[in-house]
Amino acid sequence: MDVNNTSMAAIITFYQRNYSLNMKLGSCGAEMGNVRRCIARGMFVNAAELQPDGSYLALDTHQPVSIHPSSVLFQGKPAYVVFNELLHTSRCYMRDLCLVDADWLLEAAPEYFGRKLHPSKS
Repeated sequence: MDVNNTSMAAIITFYQRNYSLNMKLGSCGAEMGNVRRCIARGMFVNAAELQPDGSYLALDTHQPVSIHPSSVLFQGKPAYVVFNELLHTSRCYMRDLCLVDADWLLEAAPEYFGRKLHPSKS
């Protein structure tokens, strides 16, 4: 597994700040929904929506994007995802995906998305 150095530096900085505030860090346990919601709030600009023809469209740029074949979500067709990276080859692939709900994106940035989302799809 590759480790993104920038992400790891951000995690270390976060930990150091919270450790100095005596905040207790713990596991989310089985509550992965909260983690996914947090990711949606932080990465809403990198959201993509499943289209009626089975393709994806990046909501910010309206660029056609695809789930990378190495992703565990490649065989599935989630209605909304956020991605960390776009890999440009013969197609534009989303990498490092997280399944999210449209409602979470609307909560994160209601003015940003406006009429872009179709929450009934989630």
